[in-house]
Amino acid sequence: MRYAFLIICFMCFISGCSKPDAKTIVDKSVAFYNMEKLQNATLEFDFRNFKFKAMQLNGKFVYERSFSDSTGQIHDILSNDSFKRMVNGKELKLDAEQAAKYAQAVNSVIYFVYLPLKLNDPSVIKKYLGESSIKNKSYYKLEVRFEQKGGGQDHDDVFYYWFDKEDYSMDHFAYSTGGNRFRQVMGSHKVSGVTFQDYINYEAPEGDSLTPLIKYDSLFTKGKLKELSRIEIKNIRLN
Repeated sequence: MRYAFLIICFMCFISGCSKPDAKTIVDKSVAFYNMEKLQNATLEFDFRNFKFKAMQLNGKFVYERSFSDSTGQIHDILSNDSFKRMVNGKELKLDAEQAAKYAQAVNSVIYFVYLPLKLNDPSVIKKYLGESSIKNKSYYKLEVRFEQKGGGQDHDDVFYYWFDKEDYSMDHFAYSTGGNRFRQVMGSHKVSGVTFQDYINYEAPEGDSLTPLIKYDSLFTKGKLKELSRIEIKNIRLN
């Protein structure tokens, strides 16, 4: 018995039996997608009827969204310090509620495109929850919360992420903004060495308001989630 115990201890020593560190998991995932190249770069892409442009440099950012509606050409500009909406080249006066609403619409799209890189933002609080199996595949499961300072208007939201144990790809995540949602990777694009992903977006079955978000991996495995939409980005350009 003692000999067997020593063998187990030795195997743990060489393979690392301590639980994985959340930051290490995210760092390896960022490396898998080669997203460190986005730190000081300009990214442009199309999402549905919108054109987005994201510029980042040394912690500063400018996010832009352009589209047309009945009022004309709309150009939204979000930076570290402010948000403004231009209509046909002229700035539109907005109250605080309108500005926050439009700013969130711009930021949320950029945020999801930049995952998992965004999980290393200073306001992010990461926690390793253990291993999880989704359709017979093993994952590391992480919970993400946010500091109030720097966490945005939805800083109290909770996200869950599932990272492939083999290559650290981020194959699934779940969040509660606008209702409980669960996303599954549908496909990917490789642009200038960086990998970006498209997703199938699921919602809870009709009438299910009791299952907590943390257990949506189980609902997905059982085929109980309902497809809501598809999240696809196109015409990606990286400078």
